[in-house]
Amino acid sequence: MEEELVLRELESVDEVPDLLDIWRGSVERRGDFLSAADIDAVAVALEAIYSQSVSIRIAQQGQRIIGFAAWGPTQIELLWVSHSDRQKGVGRVLLEQIIATTPGVSVHLDSQRRHAIDFFGTCGFKLISSDAEASEQRVILRHG
Repeated sequence: MEEELVLRELESVDEVPDLLDIWRGSVERRGDFLSAADIDAVAVALEAIYSQSVSIRIAQQGQRIIGFAAWGPTQIELLWVSHSDRQKGVGRVLLEQIIATTPGVSVHLDSQRRHAIDFFGTCGFKLISSDAEASEQRVILRHG
């Protein structure tokens, strides 16, 4: 029997390396190229998010962290699930927590992240903006 999924708040900045491992594993499985600078940039972002006034939830089964989300008053900053735990509802549970506490929340995504765009779409997010002119093509989706 699989252990129950628990959502909890981030306890300390000491957990940031575990969150970075989830992010890195998810991105590496997609075959994206990761430079040391990319990994360092996400680590810095995670530490910065921890120090800001954002909400952070960690999805955990037993002692294992399997996903996390960070969001502010209007926007989702991060939502990642370990590659081996995808397609099990973990991301949806994290997203339900966000939606319940932050009506009308939006998310900004790279337009190439089709799986993420589709996931948010199945969870009630609608496209509100697309920046096709920018060098880094971004889409904005909003819930509701």
